[in-house]
Amino acid sequence: MRASLHRCTGLRVLALVGLLLTAPAAVAQEAVRDAMFVTVPTPITSDTVARIENQVAARVNEKNEERRISTLVLDFNPDGKAALTPNFGPCADLAKFLSTPRLAGVRTVAFVRGTVSGHTVLPVITCKEVLMAKGAAIGPVALEGVPPLDASEQIAYKTRFNRDDRWPVVQKMFDPKVSLVRGKDAKTGATRYADRNDEASLKQVVGVEQITKVQDGQLATYPTDAAKSVGLADGTAESRAEVAELYNLPPAVINGDPLGGRVPDPYQWTLMGDVDGAMRESVNRVVRDVRKKKGNFLVLVLRCGGTDLDVARALAEDLAAAQTGEDPLQIVAFVPEAAPDAAAVVALGCSEIVMTKPTDAETQEAEFGNFEQYLRTVKPSTRAAQAQSLMALATQRGYSPVLIQGLLDREIEIVRAKGKGNDRNKTRLFTREQFETEKKAGAWDEDKVVKPRAVPLKLTATLAAELGVARFLVPTTSVKDVCALYGVGEAKSPDPGILDRLAEFLRTPAVTIILVMIGFIGLILELKVPGLTVPGIVAALCFILVFWSQSRFSGEMFVLALLLFLLGLVLVGLEIFVLPGFGVCGISGILFMLAGLGLVTIDRVPQNSAEWVNLGVRISTYLFAMMGAMVAALLIGRFLPQVPYANRMMLSPPSDAADATEVQLPGASEAAELMGAIGTTSTALRPAGVVRFGEKFVDVVSDGGFVPGGARVQVIAVEGTRIVVKEV
Repeated sequence: MRASLHRCTGLRVLALVGLLLTAPAAVAQEAVRDAMFVTVPTPITSDTVARIENQVAARVNEKNEERRISTLVLDFNPDGKAALTPNFGPCADLAKFLSTPRLAGVRTVAFVRGTVSGHTVLPVITCKEVLMAKGAAIGPVALEGVPPLDASEQIAYKTRFNRDDRWPVVQKMFDPKVSLVRGKDAKTGATRYADRNDEASLKQVVGVEQITKVQDGQLATYPTDAAKSVGLADGTAESRAEVAELYNLPPAVINGDPLGGRVPDPYQWTLMGDVDGAMRESVNRVVRDVRKKKGNFLVLVLRCGGTDLDVARALAEDLAAAQTGEDPLQIVAFVPEAAPDAAAVVALGCSEIVMTKPTDAETQEAEFGNFEQYLRTVKPSTRAAQAQSLMALATQRGYSPVLIQGLLDREIEIVRAKGKGNDRNKTRLFTREQFETEKKAGAWDEDKVVKPRAVPLKLTATLAAELGVARFLVPTTSVKDVCALYGVGEAKSPDPGILDRLAEFLRTPAVTIILVMIGFIGLILELKVPGLTVPGIVAALCFILVFWSQSRFSGEMFVLALLLFLLGLVLVGLEIFVLPGFGVCGISGILFMLAGLGLVTIDRVPQNSAEWVNLGVRISTYLFAMMGAMVAALLIGRFLPQVPYANRMMLSPPSDAADATEVQLPGASEAAELMGAIGTTSTALRPAGVVRFGEKFVDVVSDGGFVPGGARVQVIAVEGTRIVVKEV
């Protein structure tokens, strides 16, 4: 690009820069190709250069044409702080790599959003284009801690800059003796810079004028405006998102390349069901396991949904965090069929989104962002707050916040606009109201209506790719196609661990219901037939497993659920053993137990009608399970004495053998004499209590049901000293 500026007048320099940036044919062709952002840490070291070379070479040599890069953006101030490298060697190596023939067809862009000084300047000026933020600056090269440049280093700067007409501009950053002036090239008439103190340089310029923004006798530092005026900077941008917009790059590229040149080691994991706290914890365990196994490439297959956008956003932030720091992962969201509601939010947190677009025209494309269920069930006040949160997430991840606004609001109209003049390459999404305001300023032209007013926005794979939401499209729903797209082998499945797998199994709704039912059976049997012990142990184990498996995901709700369940258990105990009748305590206890079981399976207090209905369904399910448990317990209690081996858990009636009197328990013979006797209950039987037989008061148990005080009962079984009666 800079080579062409030799033939331009000073007044045409910036116009030509804009023209080349926005030439319709060339830019449109390059926009089809992929791009990448590379973070350049400070100071630049040999390890930095090796990493960048590996990272870029992998994409330049990419066999897949879709992923081969045409634009490379080097971010020299990723955190906005000053970038300074005192050592010449690593910076020279990076500049040499940027000048290699393999990058001849790649547009290299230096993005400077802070001060760049020392030898970091060398790779910056080597790039074909330079973009600067408003508060940025380039230079000086020679400063405290940086040795003066020797002749070979000066030659390296001049060779890499490759701009003879502007060489004094760079020279001024390490030689304070340069007196920078500007004029016209004596031969071509193009703008040319010279050193007033260098006679040979001065002879090439006519119409000399002093550069007022650079002081004689001092090293030059070029702020953004000054850098643009002397041709060091080609444009301005404040963020990676603005850079992507300027070059019409896919939004996902602004997050960089987490692999950093490492060889991909692929894994895959499928998300099914509703996005909730359980899924979030499960995915985090998967990420930990992949890292533990030194994997670095994870395909998340989205076959999920749900309306809990708060949890979905938290999971998206977890995924974004997994792409940074030590051992970062590249996480690809694969949408084989649909990513509605919460699934779409999760996808925003991934490195890239891949969707299915079948080659068969009759087969439906994958769909992204159908929020119809969410809009039907969530209150408008809640939607407004969540919309702002998700728009911030979209902006952070490089996607247009207007798209999120359109997905959550049927009434807005979305317009895609194209820039004018030097910004013809830029496209941006606006609401209709925003566009009309911008249109009056004369900066944008309308391109197309993406979403009409009062029509739900649903992004098919084709439209998602067109708007930059989907990075790539594949023809089938197979993960193998995704792996082939990225040039990696067959993806393996992570193994979160045996305890995690057990928890996942126990959380299966059918398994949870079975555990609850068995727990109630054991509890009822223990109350009906005191002394069995085994049913009580089984009941305790079942309820412990239910609460343990759910507590791994339910967060703050777990404590409330556990306390409610224990309170319910205590109230039922009071109703059976202390208080007469079956009233408030018993009913409340059952309700509290059911509420505890229902609440332990959710993350938060229900926020909308759909969540309340879901909680009601769960509690009703456990109520039916308890009713079934009561029936099963009665049947087991009736037939347990006839079951071989199992009947050993119960006390046997006294033997008829001659020596039976020698082994009978105290009172057993008196109890046996009451067989068939009829008496009156002195206390309520719940199921234990006292019955009066003539003048005797005897401890008995009912045959399972509640018997009020003053009722007539008959002895139907005598088991040692245990007397069983029924109401007659």
